Amino acid sequence: MLDVRLGLVCWIIRAIVLGYVIGYVFLLGEGYTTKEQSVGKIISSVNGSSYSVTPEGEVRVWDVVDLATPALEDGAAFIATSIDETLNQYIANYTDITQSCASNSDCLYDPPLSYGVCDAGFCQMYGWTAADAPVTHAIKSSDTLGVWLRASIQFPSLDETRIFSTMDVTAPTSFDGGAAAGAVVAESSDSSTTLGEGGSGGVAAPDFYTVGELLSLAGTSYETIQATGCTLSVTFIWSCFTDNSADCVPQIQVTRMDMNEMRKGFGYSYAHYYTPVAQSNPPDPSLRRRDLFKAKGVRLLITSLGEGKALSISVIMLQISSGIALLWLAGFAADFLMLHVLPEKKHYRTYKQERTPDFSDLRNKINEVEGEKKKLRDRKNRFAKKLDET
Repeated sequence: MLDVRLGLVCWIIRAIVLGYVIGYVFLLGEGYTTKEQSVGKIISSVNGSSYSVTPEGEVRVWDVVDLATPALEDGAAFIATSIDETLNQYIANYTDITQSCASNSDCLYDPPLSYGVCDAGFCQMYGWTAADAPVTHAIKSSDTLGVWLRASIQFPSLDETRIFSTMDVTAPTSFDGGAAAGAVVAESSDSSTTLGEGGSGGVAAPDFYTVGELLSLAGTSYETIQATGCTLSVTFIWSCFTDNSADCVPQIQVTRMDMNEMRKGFGYSYAHYYTPVAQSNPPDPSLRRRDLFKAKGVRLLITSLGEGKALSISVIMLQISSGIALLWLAGFAADFLMLHVLPEKKHYRTYKQERTPDFSDLRNKINEVEGEKKKLRDRKNRFAKKLDET
């Protein structure tokens, strides 16, 4: 009966080991493939137009030339949601309200610049200033602008000739709440969403979004970030079999990055320089002018990451040999269970461990006999020697 139980336990453990090797390592872990991690390329383009209304009621039209600045970036894009515009700045002395002072000695002095002057509790500086206060343009509908995202990736160590790409598509696939083209929406957190089935031969994930849709996928809204801006990560995630003739379709993951309460938002400044009148020789810096723009908006950081896979006989043999090597655990585990866990462990230990008699006394007797035999041989040798002498 104990032998039957022992055999049953061994077979159960072997089945568990084989299930782990076949089910988890081979099927779920794709242990029959060799893999390569890679980083691809991205192209993004923004289109559409929007408008703003000044406090005086003036309507101003903004298109992508105004809102998406710079127009083309490697792996990034920017769409403005609010722009502070300061026109016709010039170079002169001005009072810097950020530099408080009690006397002239509290202000910097560096000739020929007019530092070192304290005026009404603030230091005077020499730099760009303007007669008029900046005008804030809150862009009303930047969330309707469209962003077309295209990506490619290659796994040269697996197949140096094959490139997986969505850049050659002739028309974008619009996002439709995750239902467009059969795409799947998988919420991974409050600020992250993954779109598309991915893999070889999968259903194409959408690649054309409005700014509002990207914000919604990242767990926020246009009204929330219009005044401060935000940073979104848009990642193409590839999982491709290079030896499969079918196309590889990426997943798209959208995540908001600026989640620190102290550093939420995104913005930057740029300027347009000009001279309204003919310059003298040498040029007079006081005649130079600039229009300063402080833009806040949605910063898109776009990446293409993936894992390439290919069938590998050497990897398959390695996994099989590892599984065979693990089978010895079945006997060890069965013995451990039968000796220390199962209810009849005492009976099994009786059959497993054979008791032998104590041979320590017999060893002593053998030593005594050997000693007597040695003494007898010594006597015979002495007697034979005396006979030889006589």
